[in-house]
Amino acid sequence: MRLLIAGLMLMLVSPLWAQDSVIVIDPNAPPTDSVLRAGPPPEVISKLIALYNDSSATRMQGDVTLPSGTTFQGAVALYRGSLRIAGRVSGPVTVANGTLYLMPGASVQGDILVVGGRLIRSEQVEHLGQERVYWDAAPVVRTPEGWLALRERRRTLSEIATARTSFQVGKVRTTLSLSTGGTYNRIEGLPLQFGPLFELRPSRSTYARLDLRGILRTTGSSEAPDDFGYLARADFRVEGKPEFGISARLYSQVDAIEDQPFSRSEVGWSAFLLQRDYRDYFERDGVAGAVYVKPHPAWRVELSLSHDAERSVRANDPWSLFRNSDTWRRNPLIDDGHYLTTGLEVEFDTRNDRDQPTSGWMIRGRFEHSTSDDIAPVALPPTVRPTPETGGGYGTGRLLLDVRRYARLTPKLQINVRLRTDSWIEGDRLPMQRRFSLGGLDLLPGFDFRAFTCAPSGFTDPADPALCDRMIITQVELRSRVSLNLGYRMPDRDGTPGRFIGIKEADLVVFGDGGKAWLAGSGPGQVPVNSLPVLKEWEFDAGVGLDAGEIGAYLAKSLSEDEPLKFVVRLQRRF
Repeated sequence: MRLLIAGLMLMLVSPLWAQDSVIVIDPNAPPTDSVLRAGPPPEVISKLIALYNDSSATRMQGDVTLPSGTTFQGAVALYRGSLRIAGRVSGPVTVANGTLYLMPGASVQGDILVVGGRLIRSEQVEHLGQERVYWDAAPVVRTPEGWLALRERRRTLSEIATARTSFQVGKVRTTLSLSTGGTYNRIEGLPLQFGPLFELRPSRSTYARLDLRGILRTTGSSEAPDDFGYLARADFRVEGKPEFGISARLYSQVDAIEDQPFSRSEVGWSAFLLQRDYRDYFERDGVAGAVYVKPHPAWRVELSLSHDAERSVRANDPWSLFRNSDTWRRNPLIDDGHYLTTGLEVEFDTRNDRDQPTSGWMIRGRFEHSTSDDIAPVALPPTVRPTPETGGGYGTGRLLLDVRRYARLTPKLQINVRLRTDSWIEGDRLPMQRRFSLGGLDLLPGFDFRAFTCAPSGFTDPADPALCDRMIITQVELRSRVSLNLGYRMPDRDGTPGRFIGIKEADLVVFGDGGKAWLAGSGPGQVPVNSLPVLKEWEFDAGVGLDAGEIGAYLAKSLSEDEPLKFVVRLQRRF
């Protein structure tokens, strides 16, 4: 609990480092001309590589000190480590993923570029030249020959399982693709998506595209929805300040009821390998449209409208590699009907990277109001919800809020904090396909899957559906970069060291989570509509793990209940 409280305080208070007679250029301090905090742009990375690889530069690695009284003529470049300058350098100084110390009496006659570290400057330092410091790590690696090279971006599993070809006729670029849909589940099996993408740039500031996808469901069961689905999407945007756009969709697809636990790809691998599908699904056919505006690069506001038919679907029996003889968990029934949904979404995003951020904020809020004139509700206990009236007039609203803060404490230590809440807020109670649950694998990994569904005592359903009106979760994690070197370096044909296969580095992650899912109301076991559960009713867990980027392994333990230790494997970051 203390870890959670400390993390939440750090969301609002930036850490300060100060010592006598030392000036620390801190990325959490107010911005200045010399400190850039939005992550190193591509042109800076190119400049960094060029300076380091310059034939006239003296390249170093590790911890290096130029003592007082020494004079160095020419360019100096350091990769990973600490460069302490107490003497005189006549030439540019470049540091990649390290720290530059300008000690008392130091003199640098040339530009300073630090990417992926800090500049710590004492008093009585002379510097003539440009000074630029980028806190976030540079995506570079040092080759066996001693050069710096751009680290290749790892392709996601869905990208690996995609075949595509592109060609251009006039101003229209056409891409033909065949992909797996990025998941595997007990409803569709392996959904195959195929079709063309047409892209057009009428001018430098305008962009249009038409994406036509067929969806082939491979379960081949008579109990399944139609074996064929589709998704057609048209987009048009005008780039500039502000940027704005419009989009339209026509679809027949299977959607997940909740977007957790796990991502789509992680759920797919779990279902394919272990016959464990951790999401529930329903089928929807309809049309939707949206308009958006970006008044600032960090802000995005979208207004959407959709009308679709939503139907229950049954679980099938797709093949799995292990436990293939087991029975799949049932897929729950939903409140079938036609729904008209209006949505308003606001997003504020200053993260320096969407996949592996090390600094910035991400705040996303979405309000949805849904109505239906032909809802066919599932029978639920009155303590969960009153039976919605049929024949017209059904309407409900929910709010989804996700707040994340990423901050570096030192070049190798990072703290990340998250607050997420999903809530019914107005009108009739939520339909089955828009309710919530908590527990297991993702948001509270120290507990079993769906440990908290808000099901009343005596209620049994083999599908174990999510029944909660509201859910809140807080997550805090500390990350420290550690060297592992678990693997093997392949030799090149000439016998020199070649490509490394394995895990060279990983993040050591220490984390804590706390949350609660509940029914809103005045009945037994419910929380008043205008209140939050008291903290002593929350569930807490803590754990530790190693995250190597494409794969991570974690141990988690419940702190509020007597649960056994849990082991969880992730294919992406926790958040």
